[in-house]
Amino acid sequence: GFVEATQEMNLAPQVTGQIVGKYFKGGDTVQAGQVLYEIDPRTYKANLLSAEGNLASARAALANAEMDAERYTKLYEQNAVSKQMLDNAVTARDQARASVKALEGLLLNAQINMEETKVTAPFTGRTDTSSLEVGNYVAAGQSVLTKISNTDPVFVKFSIAEPEYLTLAAASDGNGAALDNLSAVLANGETYGLKGKVAEVNRGISDNTGTLTIKATFQNPKKELLPGMFAHIQATGGVRENALLIPQRSVTELMYKNFVYVVGADNKVIMKEIKLGQKVGRLIMVNGGLTGEETLVVEGVGKMRQGALVDPQPMTEADLNTVEEK
Repeated sequence: GFVEATQEMNLAPQVTGQIVGKYFKGGDTVQAGQVLYEIDPRTYKANLLSAEGNLASARAALANAEMDAERYTKLYEQNAVSKQMLDNAVTARDQARASVKALEGLLLNAQINMEETKVTAPFTGRTDTSSLEVGNYVAAGQSVLTKISNTDPVFVKFSIAEPEYLTLAAASDGNGAALDNLSAVLANGETYGLKGKVAEVNRGISDNTGTLTIKATFQNPKKELLPGMFAHIQATGGVRENALLIPQRSVTELMYKNFVYVVGADNKVIMKEIKLGQKVGRLIMVNGGLTGEETLVVEGVGKMRQGALVDPQPMTEADLNTVEEK
């Protein structure tokens, strides 16, 4: 699989203008809310002051319009003014109220634009390299200032075949042990020091590839795992005492069943059906069909037949490795 950031975002400016400040270097770890860039605020400051002044003027006009409407209402009740004059005063008041609402919106927009001249980190993470420096002109929503990624923890996204998934599920024994005990082997062959656990599982097996996509999370306090790095995922189930393990190459599959050849007391080969468990390196666990006392045929399995007479020779682990390499 490959390492992915748990959070990743292209940081784009929300206002247009010239960069007047840059406060990080590519690869820096930045904190949520930290100012990364500043865009020339002068135009936006002027717009803010203008919006504040226009709103203050409109509010003063509204106060006068409300007093006029109240005065004309009383005069109309005394038959001192016409209905038309009252209607005009009420209309002027309503228009003044609408003007204040509109200018409040313009002021809010000006405040937001002013705030957006300081571009901050949306979350704690690591920055990408950026070619944009002080003096560059950027456009709102179009220029990408930098990319920021949260790399503690990280995801490792990988795919497993259906049989491997079934083995993994069986290894969990209903308690999720294998799902919470994942190891990551890195490109240099070394195993990452911290264990991971399954975080997300795709909804089903892919029709095209026959695999299931899984995301595992690994804590990454030292930032050793970087997005894009390769990692081979290994799952380890709970400890099973007195487990019977045999070489995978000794197993023959026939009609969706698994068999091995064992040597009887008369040195004749007997074919026995077995039930298999999870794989452990070059070995595989036997869940039924063998006691562990049998003499197992490992080499020449493809040529073996029921009842064949053989001359069994013991094998050491070194012999087994030699057989595997052939």
